Amino acid sequence: MNKPMVEPAVSSVASSVATAKSWHIASRWQEFEGEMRSAVLRALLVVVFYAIQLVHYLTLQAIAEPDRIFHRHVTMAAIAWLFLSISILIALRGGFMPPILKYISTAIDLSLVTLLAWLSHGPSSPLVLVLFLVLAISALRFRIGLIWFATSGAMASYMLLVGSADTSWFDAEHVTPLLTQAITLCSIASTGMVLGQIVRTPRRMADAFLSRVGQDRNGETA
Repeated sequence: MNKPMVEPAVSSVASSVATAKSWHIASRWQEFEGEMRSAVLRALLVVVFYAIQLVHYLTLQAIAEPDRIFHRHVTMAAIAWLFLSISILIALRGGFMPPILKYISTAIDLSLVTLLAWLSHGPSSPLVLVLFLVLAISALRFRIGLIWFATSGAMASYMLLVGSADTSWFDAEHVTPLLTQAITLCSIASTGMVLGQIVRTPRRMADAFLSRVGQDRNGETA
């Protein structure tokens, strides 16, 4: 008597499992392609930003020792970034993509940006803006966990820069005004939240599409 009712339920569960498996496979392929695009984009951006630094360095009327040292550090960082991108591309072409790879590459990006900003002008360095670029690149992998990792890492990196410029955080004098700190931290967090919503959108679209297709097929069957 209950058999006709059980069969649709079993079929529904099997369909849900198959859909989840298909989505996992599709998302892994998207993550693979995103990691590939991130590596290529990282290499291109390193070349562009290094070219800007090189033009600035060569057009200085008088090259002081601090400028020479900073340019040397930028050159080493650019080489490290290019090596990272090439290594990731080689690994991906060989079919090697462990889940932790995207976290390692993002952590290296954040570390190098923080280091260069610290060697420059600390929290007032224009390199702080590159933290937002690291967030944007993290979204190419379509992983919410990575976006929050990059967001929290960017916020921590900025506060490390603030701390390196401030001799004391508990007095009334601040190298970086509290308002500037608050706005920057809110901007980084808000960017992460927006990117998270964007990454969630494809799954909602896919579910809505499958639901619509199922309704159309049921209507045609009826």
